[in-house]
Amino acid sequence: MIGKVLGDRYKIEEKIGDGGMAVVYRGVDALLGRSVTIKILRGNLAGDPDVVRSFRREAHAAASLSHPNIVNVYDVGQEEDVYYIIMEFIDGRSLKEVIQEEGRISPEAALSIALQICEALQHAHRHNIIHRDIKPHNILITREGRAKVTDFGIARAITSATVTYTQSIVGSVHYFSPEQANGGLAVERSDIYSLGIVLYEMLTGTVPFSGDTPVSIALKHVREEIPYPSELNPDIPSELEDIIMKAVEKAPDDRYASAEELAADLKELQGALQRGEAGPGGKKRRAPVRRKKPKGKGKAYRAWLLGGGFLLLIALLVTFYVIIRSFLTVPEVQVPAVEGLALEQAISKLQEAGLNYTVEQAPSREVPSGHIMSQDPLAGRMVREERIVHLIYSTGPPYVTVPGVIGKTEREAILALGVADLEYELEEQYNNEVPSGQVMDQIPGEGARLQKGETVRIVVSQGGQPVKLRDLTGMTLEDAEKWLETYNLEVGHISHQHSTVEKGRIISQFPEAGEVLQMGNPVDLAVSEGPDMDRLRKYSIRITIPEDRLEEGDMVVIVVDDVLGERREEVEYTGDIIVVEGYEEGWVYVYYKDDLLAEQKFGP
Repeated sequence: MIGKVLGDRYKIEEKIGDGGMAVVYRGVDALLGRSVTIKILRGNLAGDPDVVRSFRREAHAAASLSHPNIVNVYDVGQEEDVYYIIMEFIDGRSLKEVIQEEGRISPEAALSIALQICEALQHAHRHNIIHRDIKPHNILITREGRAKVTDFGIARAITSATVTYTQSIVGSVHYFSPEQANGGLAVERSDIYSLGIVLYEMLTGTVPFSGDTPVSIALKHVREEIPYPSELNPDIPSELEDIIMKAVEKAPDDRYASAEELAADLKELQGALQRGEAGPGGKKRRAPVRRKKPKGKGKAYRAWLLGGGFLLLIALLVTFYVIIRSFLTVPEVQVPAVEGLALEQAISKLQEAGLNYTVEQAPSREVPSGHIMSQDPLAGRMVREERIVHLIYSTGPPYVTVPGVIGKTEREAILALGVADLEYELEEQYNNEVPSGQVMDQIPGEGARLQKGETVRIVVSQGGQPVKLRDLTGMTLEDAEKWLETYNLEVGHISHQHSTVEKGRIISQFPEAGEVLQMGNPVDLAVSEGPDMDRLRKYSIRITIPEDRLEEGDMVVIVVDDVLGERREEVEYTGDIIVVEGYEEGWVYVYYKDDLLAEQKFGP
């Protein structure tokens, strides 16, 4: 791919990274002359429509965000089977590289980075975007120390997602929230949990949980308490430890309610550290709210613990025996077919068969609203009575609200519609009022409700109606300016040149006559200053008049026609010889009462 140019604009210069879905390159934008990051979907995935949609979603989700702590997305495109995203190029390192190189990061620096990540999350959450994969690998640190969040590859609008896909584990399991590890809904507080783990790693140099498999690590996030970071780094201020432990609570409701709330505590602690009121040896800001660490209480405690554990084991065994015995004696029934039925009918059939049920809902274009899309176990299976059958019923086609794109550029409008899961149809029209490339109308309008994947027609201005430029040569400058103004063209550079053309008239123009111009295009004009008299050859012409035609005192008209144009002069006849002046070449005529008495050519 090195050396390849995408979109006639973006040249790939070097490979800088690999991801699960894409390969990352550094390139240059030939149009703007700036470095860019080019993310290209792996070739073996380009044929999978689900992967392509996910890749496009990454661009659309990130493109809807504009924040100094989020990596900007400039462009997205496709060239044959190559799908690419053009992003801001960050000259720096990932936070993971910083941690690996430095081991631990000071509390002051860690607070600064965490605050910047918080501000990025605040912006994303306000736009209903959950990142879902906050980890040090996705945090870039510039040479100036600014943190920038990147890789929205698995981000998704809150309104368009209900559950985490269980067929593929996404993100990095070391930073999973318990609800993500359980295959549940990812919410704003899931990002807060992941940020808490990132802060933990910055201060200790390691993640709280490790294991042989991703599943074993995920289970630890669900079941085990996170070790206190101060056990690994005693220099961590207790106030900062309290913040981390609140961010990584197992239950989402026990964590910070929002990124804003977490940022407020981080800022307060940052100020206290700067004033020397917190940290090791510093003044305690508040009493920490922390889990109590279990402590041994001697032999009596251990004996009580062993005895209680034995009794608990006996109780569990008895309960297990009762459950197994009752299970073995429950009769089996056949699961009825309920897919395609109305929800009420499906429930009635399950109850008649002696089965219980759970109900979930999901949008569908194929299954009518209120009807069963799927059932588990499938129809025909033999199961125990009172077995739970999981039903998913249709809520009808998924609808989205059409965003307003009038006034946006064509590229901005396409990205906004992509974020809303809508397709677009492009129409171009000439318009003297709306700048070229700007959306001037959309159908349907902002706020309309459409099914996902439906099409919005956007009308983009091509600028003013094209004008065929006329031949302006020979016109006066004033007349030429009036014609250009009438057709919304601009007067460009005006030059003045000596010419045999009459002074004040147009002698040349650029562009030339016949060119098609857009509204506002300039036209350069060259205006005649008349001949340069110092450079003209001058002749003295003697004309002989027949004596029998005139009498002394008669008035005759002398006409000189040369490079200066035609000049007339009335003189009194005083003899048979008349002397006049001419320039370059031409003719001299002598008239008496409109009768031509004599003519004479002059010149080289």
